[in-house]
Amino acid sequence: MAALNRRRESQDDEDYWMKSTVNKNKSKFNIFDDDVTVETAEDLAKSKKLLSQFDEEDVDTVNWDDTPVPKSITSSAISDTASSLPKSSYSTVPSTGNVPPYMTHSRSHSESFGVSARVSFTPPTQDLSVPAVQYSKSQEKLHTLASPASNVSIEEAISGYKSTNSSSRNQEEEIQYLKRALRKAKELKFSPEETIRKMVLGEPYSLEIFRSKEEKLQLLDKAIQVHDGNAITAVVLFLKQTIKPSLFNLELQRRPVAVNHYLSYLRAHYDFKELGDVLGMLNRTEEAAILKYKQAVGASDVRGKITALRGCLKAHFLHDADLSHEANLVEQHASLLERQRPIEDADSKAEAQGSPVFKQHPRKVSILNMPLITTLYYCCFYHGRDAENLLTSPLAIKKQHQLSDKQYIWTALLARSRLKHWTGIEELLTAKGWFGSTKNVSVIGFDKVCEILHKTSAPEDILSKYLRMIDGSEKRFNLARKYKCHEVVVETLVNLRDRAELQTYASKLPPGSQGVKMAQDALRSSTIKWKT
Repeated sequence: MAALNRRRESQDDEDYWMKSTVNKNKSKFNIFDDDVTVETAEDLAKSKKLLSQFDEEDVDTVNWDDTPVPKSITSSAISDTASSLPKSSYSTVPSTGNVPPYMTHSRSHSESFGVSARVSFTPPTQDLSVPAVQYSKSQEKLHTLASPASNVSIEEAISGYKSTNSSSRNQEEEIQYLKRALRKAKELKFSPEETIRKMVLGEPYSLEIFRSKEEKLQLLDKAIQVHDGNAITAVVLFLKQTIKPSLFNLELQRRPVAVNHYLSYLRAHYDFKELGDVLGMLNRTEEAAILKYKQAVGASDVRGKITALRGCLKAHFLHDADLSHEANLVEQHASLLERQRPIEDADSKAEAQGSPVFKQHPRKVSILNMPLITTLYYCCFYHGRDAENLLTSPLAIKKQHQLSDKQYIWTALLARSRLKHWTGIEELLTAKGWFGSTKNVSVIGFDKVCEILHKTSAPEDILSKYLRMIDGSEKRFNLARKYKCHEVVVETLVNLRDRAELQTYASKLPPGSQGVKMAQDALRSSTIKWKT
């Protein structure tokens, strides 16, 4: 029935074209008629009847691109051009100068082509093996290529059209093949166990065949059972892409192993936004807070880092009672950056202006983003005597950041010792007693004080002064001998009443030194009771 309808439609089209005005008007010739070939075109061009019809006022001759053709075309030009046309081809001539009439058509002598119009023409070779060309919507490219403006022959245009049709057929065949492959895959119905086995062994597999929620969850459970991290991660990502987010989150919470693999995947791919959302969903607030803190401290700009730390502190640390200690640390970090920024700006200007302290001790690095103890050392080194109400005051830093006395004394002592401020060291180690009295006190121990002084190459008299303050004769003797403070060694041996050790030590000292004189005086003294 369908074939019969197609034949009827074809017959109707032929009847329509047979009844067209082009065929009805027998008094006029149309070069595009079905019975006009290349052989007959030359005869028609030479005939006076055709030439007279071209000269009629009602004839509007146009090119293929619908541009008018000048009427100055003579019969000789038509004849010469038609005779030069090869008998076995439809080669076109560029539209420069006079355009041959066989490359044009008359509006008054031909019908307009529509999308569904069909035009049949017979090549000059009368090769009946070539089917008639049908002008349809897909042949617009053929019409364009065959226009005078393009230097492409009709054979090339037809071959291009055939290759286009061939490409379309190839695409259709490929689509049909894929449909058959998909149908075959659906018929196989791979089980979750078989798919996981293929994933573990590295064989080809497909997860798209699992369409229902139950099958997908079975696939995830089987992957967890075999303890294969790659398979678990692949199935989790497949679930995330194919089911609703609410359902994905619910099922993920029920499987901690899958959660851990998914979080590891997000960390490895730096997807911190999704990682933070998942940690918040799982109520793992501590991990989420630490993640946001790491992101905040990763900012390169100090101003932006301060803003990020304040936001992180407010959003993740202050509202969780279990993170109160960490919240205090984040607060101190932000406060330290807020202190460092103006100090750095002021000291940079002072250094550029030629400040003496920076000329004598040039700055090696910027103070920005430095640790707390480093900042304290910097302020003790360059601003050791600043008042407590200034940002650069070491005492203000100690108070705000709750540093211990040991941390403060050790750092300040090291800075003043490198600056050779020995009076400053004495002030640092002197404490007030009752009734205005003073005494030497060291919370870090005078042995540590002597260690710092020795590292900074302090003079022997300064070092000996604090060696004498060490409690314990044995410790004092060992440190004095280590730091080569000979007077302190002699004094300690005299206090220990060790005559033999004193004689041995004095024999090793340079002749005429102060240590030798002190040892000889002690050995000659009759008031000292030596050990037997």
